[in-house]
Amino acid sequence: MSERNDDDMAGTSDGAERHDDPGAREGIVFTEEQREALAGLASENTYAKQSKWQTLRELPMKDKWPFFAQHFLGATVAIVAAVVAVIAFVVNFVTQPPDPLLYIAGVNMSQGYTEPMEALERRFVADEGLDSELVTYDANFTITETGVSGGMVDGSSRLFTMASVGQVNTIITDEETFCELCQRGLTSALEEVLPADRIEAFESAGITVDSGVKDAQGDRLPLKGLDLDRSAEWTADGDLPEDAVLCFSNVTETGVEYPRAFVEFLDFA
Repeated sequence: MSERNDDDMAGTSDGAERHDDPGAREGIVFTEEQREALAGLASENTYAKQSKWQTLRELPMKDKWPFFAQHFLGATVAIVAAVVAVIAFVVNFVTQPPDPLLYIAGVNMSQGYTEPMEALERRFVADEGLDSELVTYDANFTITETGVSGGMVDGSSRLFTMASVGQVNTIITDEETFCELCQRGLTSALEEVLPADRIEAFESAGITVDSGVKDAQGDRLPLKGLDLDRSAEWTADGDLPEDAVLCFSNVTETGVEYPRAFVEFLDFA
């Protein structure tokens, strides 16, 4: 039997020790910190079988915020944002003024007529004992045949939109623009607002203004307006235009009560 050299034994012994050393497996050498990290990964997760809220409660104070930020912060921010949005919507809905029941659009009306028109509006509200928030006059409508005014798009789209949804239900304008609005389908027949006997009385007195256009809907009624120069209230102060015409637009949303009351207030004769 051959003798085994001490160096061979030493080499074998060292090789065994290197083989048993987890830090030197397959030629890879780990530092002490890396060994501790590997040991931590291999150890059982104390919090694996419990809820995140339970884990958050049991974590040391220094680890609570990082854990919360990782697992809960995004959801919490989303919930808070949703709650704020809902509250803002409810507050806006509750506090916003009611929609007017008489919305008068002054189309192609000079801004110089705004003050006397607002004075007329105030007299109407006071005489009829109405809520002032339910009556408004808006002169910010300018329309042209080309759709352009002062190098910019005119107010046709705005008027069309507001009339379509039933926000604008009454229009005051000059006779030429009145006919243009009828051509565009932005006015309604008097029959949709006023009683038949009232219309007949106006026609007999020559108060109606015929546009020469018929309603494209229903019975194709002739589209007519009322000559405001025949109104005692309109002409009382002499500050409003003489060639103005009153007509109606979409009254399906607001009803006819306030437009009818305005006609009676104007005192046509």
